[in-house]
Amino acid sequence: MKYFSTLVSFTLVLTLVVIALGAYTRLTDAGLGCPDWPGCYGKYHAPVLDHHIADAQEKFPHLEVDPYKARNEMLHRYIAGLLGLAVLAIFITSHYIKRYRRLASALLLLVIFQAALGMWTVTLNLLPLIVLAHLLGGFTLLCLLALLRAEIAWDRAQNSTPKNNNFAEPALSRLAGFGFVVLLVLIAQIALGGWTSTNYAAAVCNQLPFCEAGWQERFSLAQVFHLPLGHETYEYGVLPYEARMSIHVSHRVGAIVTLLVFGAFLYACWRRAQSHVMRKMVIAMSLLLLLQLTLGLINIIALVPLWNAVAHNVVAANLLMMLVVFLRQIALRRDVIFPASVMPAQTEISSPRHSVVRSVVNENKFSQTPNKI
Repeated sequence: MKYFSTLVSFTLVLTLVVIALGAYTRLTDAGLGCPDWPGCYGKYHAPVLDHHIADAQEKFPHLEVDPYKARNEMLHRYIAGLLGLAVLAIFITSHYIKRYRRLASALLLLVIFQAALGMWTVTLNLLPLIVLAHLLGGFTLLCLLALLRAEIAWDRAQNSTPKNNNFAEPALSRLAGFGFVVLLVLIAQIALGGWTSTNYAAAVCNQLPFCEAGWQERFSLAQVFHLPLGHETYEYGVLPYEARMSIHVSHRVGAIVTLLVFGAFLYACWRRAQSHVMRKMVIAMSLLLLLQLTLGLINIIALVPLWNAVAHNVVAANLLMMLVVFLRQIALRRDVIFPASVMPAQTEISSPRHSVVRSVVNENKFSQTPNKI
């Protein structure tokens, strides 16, 4: 089990690296750095040397070979391939140990679908809908891996010594519905951010709070969700200024809504959380939310600097991952009941936050009292 846990942790970190490399590839306009798939100009490495560049130019005379973009694209593919092998190892190991097989199967199916989306991203010349699906698929993969790692940690904690059995969070369970709403809001905001990026609308507006003067007259909600189809290539975007501006403004409005809703949820959780683990998770999500807001403001003021934009993607992925794990923890801790043999000490039970555990102790005590009548 220890090796399986290490494998899952490694794959989780590797997924973050792939997400960061994917954002870097997209933001450096290297999504079509290699016009074919899975190779690059007919080979399985980027054309870096002069004779490789000349050979690639001869095979693709209608394209301008850019070694820098080709290298970025192939590096992303190599690491993504390694990620696929790691997920396959998780799938095989889960069937060997006969645990976590459903999550492992979902991971394998998702990574196969991600490979197909990566292929379609190239063959369909950066069709925004496909690029967005590829981005959301990477975020989903990260969340599933985090859930798997959290399940392993939970099982270990359940088998720990009595001193560590402070799991119950009855008050947080009342916020589960609110948390699900927050999750939907966050996913919608991430999708809007991806839609902004894939349509090359990130640098359209550079004034606060929304856009340049007169944006209200040009804003069109219909153009926000318009699917640009039928173009030969979608590199550098095909939508007019009004459509890009509408997408950008929608993302900013979504950021404000997300900040308010997510912030209210975190405040409510902070007031109700009882265990140190859950409180630390609330603090971590709060810091990530503030960091994400700061990175978004820097993107606007500094006109989307590369590394800041990459960080904006990575922080969004981490924020979504932590929220998913947090909601899962709420569900797991809602109905925690400990057997009498692993109950915490009486001094711990006497505190108000252990009222649920106290009731279980009383039930066990009465059930074990012999009938003297």
